[in-house]
Amino acid sequence: MKRTTEKLKGINTSRRLNRNSFSQGADDKDLVAATKPKRRILLTRNYRDINERICPPCKHGGIILIKHKNPTPQIVVSGIRAFCRSGKRSEAKGHVTHLNADGFKILKLNNVIIEESYPR
Repeated sequence: MKRTTEKLKGINTSRRLNRNSFSQGADDKDLVAATKPKRRILLTRNYRDINERICPPCKHGGIILIKHKNPTPQIVVSGIRAFCRSGKRSEAKGHVTHLNADGFKILKLNNVIIEESYPR
């Protein structure tokens, strides 16, 4: 498996991508349920089955949805890096974050929304 050598604050992506992860086709409920006790945030493109309606805020460790048609590893790392630099990284814990090329939207409890565009 290909290794990525990028390092982000709090995220080391140089580990093999399948380490401590679930297998392809793992049940969505298992993925989301594992986030809270392991204090992890799920990073996924599957916004059809994993979203704020199915997985409401504060019921999991956090979900970041990649909203891009064809995200390469470089696009994902770049988006996560920009999100971390925004100063809102801690807001993602327990909430659903939509991450796209222009910015992000964090959906919190009681319909509170934090939305920001990345500087150009």
